[in-house]
Amino acid sequence: MPTSRKSWQIKSLLTAACLAVLSTGIAEATPESRAAANFLLFSPSARAGGMGDAYVAIVDDADATFFNPAALANDELRSLSTTMYRPVPSLANDIFPSFGAYTQPFGGVGNFGISMIYTSLGTQFRTDEQGQDLGTFTSFGVAFGVSYGAYITKSLSLGITTKLIHQNLAGSGAGAEQGSGTGTSFGADVGFLWKPGTFSLGWSLRNVGPNMTFIDADQADPLPQTFTIGFGWQFLNRENYSFLIAADVYKPLPDEGFGSFISGWSDGTVSEELKDMDYHAGGEWKYRLSEVTSFAVRAGYTFDHDGNRKSPTFGFGLKYDWANFDLAYFANGGTAVRNVFRFSGGFTF
Repeated sequence: MPTSRKSWQIKSLLTAACLAVLSTGIAEATPESRAAANFLLFSPSARAGGMGDAYVAIVDDADATFFNPAALANDELRSLSTTMYRPVPSLANDIFPSFGAYTQPFGGVGNFGISMIYTSLGTQFRTDEQGQDLGTFTSFGVAFGVSYGAYITKSLSLGITTKLIHQNLAGSGAGAEQGSGTGTSFGADVGFLWKPGTFSLGWSLRNVGPNMTFIDADQADPLPQTFTIGFGWQFLNRENYSFLIAADVYKPLPDEGFGSFISGWSDGTVSEELKDMDYHAGGEWKYRLSEVTSFAVRAGYTFDHDGNRKSPTFGFGLKYDWANFDLAYFANGGTAVRNVFRFSGGFTF
């Protein structure tokens, strides 16, 4: 490998990517570690977090722009949602993801949404090719999305999110490298939701798009394409309280280029493909204090075999009239992502 390829820029790229991967509880050996723009994997919504991030079939607010745009089909859903947290406070306290989304119905033709993901990837150390200290710089990733969801039948809906993605790992190149440590690409999410009654089934294919180039085309990296399928069931719904359960199966698909969502299913043995999958499950008990006020208690579990993340999760939510606040806690005992809190708030009107 040429000496320039070992410069500070490559080191900073790998450092930032690995930190982003670690913050989702994924080890370096997992498929996600081969992808660029890993900040796209940070999940918003403390409600989802409290339920083990099992959310693709039950999301019902502006966070649908992230989890499943098909859930935007609700013509009465006008909402604003924000999320922020430090995913690895014990490892890197300066990594800070934030998410915001707004949805607006358009009388009978579906629901549109806009969203933004911004993640600070912290401070990096800059060195030259001889290892001399050149100071520090900051890294970040940002994505802007436009979403649309609509009913195809009375109980079935489809949705799509298109996004512009930019990641700044280093502001300038070093040595003979052709490019800087910044990359820009675009991607799309496609979602499906079937909800005939108290049961719902959904799936979402996320981050489908061309490779992202930082240094040169030969070193371009795929986007972190993923596929999630899950169900939800509100099997208890009384006048003052209800109970909901949900479960998701998540499959990372980063491979070579745009076609990762196809080739990512067969780039390893059957055993390896199964180990790549993550499993999420959770439940929510909600109690209505009045027509406009309620609180919820949540619990869940996340199982990530190859990322060595097996964590119970807990959550609490409070809704008053048009405002809501949610808190989630991830135990993750003995790992770099232990004792993580996720906060989110929003408005529905």
